[in-house]
Amino acid sequence: MIEIDTLRKSYRKSRGLDGFSLHLESNELVGLVGPNGAGKTTLIKILATLLPADSGSVRVSGHDVSVDPMAVRASLGYLPDVAGIYQDMRIGEFLEFFADAFRLKEPQRTAAIERALERAGLADRRNDFVEHLSLGWKQRLLLSKVLLHEPKLLLLDEPATGLDPLARIRLREQLRRLHAEGLVILISSHILSDLEDICTRIVFIAEGKNVQEAQTAALAAGARAPAIRCELEFEGPRDAVDRAITGFAGARILERKEGFLLIELPGSSQDASAFLRTVLAAGITILHFDARGPGLEERYRRAFGEHTP
Repeated sequence: MIEIDTLRKSYRKSRGLDGFSLHLESNELVGLVGPNGAGKTTLIKILATLLPADSGSVRVSGHDVSVDPMAVRASLGYLPDVAGIYQDMRIGEFLEFFADAFRLKEPQRTAAIERALERAGLADRRNDFVEHLSLGWKQRLLLSKVLLHEPKLLLLDEPATGLDPLARIRLREQLRRLHAEGLVILISSHILSDLEDICTRIVFIAEGKNVQEAQTAALAAGARAPAIRCELEFEGPRDAVDRAITGFAGARILERKEGFLLIELPGSSQDASAFLRTVLAAGITILHFDARGPGLEERYRRAFGEHTP
């Protein structure tokens, strides 16, 4: 769906992208994460054919963005971080205007407008003025607008900025539905919890380059080794559990309650499995065991450390 190879883009005194590469498949919802000035917006604008790259190659749905930009635009929907919206139009008129801009013909035009109203949850408010909508409802309208022509790819640059918690929840639900319908989505956001909740993959970028999590040591001095956290609910004497934990190298108790422990282990899911076998071998009855790797906030901290403005 998207093929980006060694993309470079420079401005007068700075470099927006410096050899960035990324391939997106047809079933992905990918989060683009990095500090301010990392190159996220530059990348999305190049994909949307709004900025020319200096070098490298970009193909969207098989089309080169520099050779066939019109075909690329027909295959994608783009929502910028600050999207213009016509406040003095009625909601139905707003969608009709953009249906014409997308050159939709009947009966596709009317069907697309009705579908957009349903997607936004505004079918019964088509005669209301746009200016009367809250920020969250405006964002839903804008998202439905960029889907009028049924694109295969959706590019979103900080779509949740300024939204209240309920509006963010609704946005996440809408993106999940769109992904389930088959859209490929690339979303840039600083709200890591939102990305963690919906994305199938996270891509890190800094100074216009790919950041692999394996590069953590070079990027964040003193970063800890990979770890995994385990929730353990059990029945039995606590001293037997403590002995099992003490006998497992590197295990550390983070939280203790009656019949419950939160434990941090060095390593990965294989180490969590080994730890569980150790506890079971000690004769402890396990009621619940859940092992999870580091969350997105922890991964971000490891990748970028204090190297953020």
